[in-house]
Amino acid sequence: MMKYEREAASIDGKILKTYDETEQEKEEKFVNLMIEIIVSITLKECYEEGD
Repeated sequence: MMKYEREAASIDGKILKTYDETEQEKEEKFVNLMIEIIVSITLKECYEEGD
């Protein structure tokens, strides 16, 4: 029974690690998207002021 519990804990740990990595990737993609939007808006404003 102990072997089964250890295997289950190991699997749970791998699932949590994978979930954390996936969430971190989502957060990074979101931050990068926000940066792209901000830079795009800023450049657009600069171009409009230059005209």
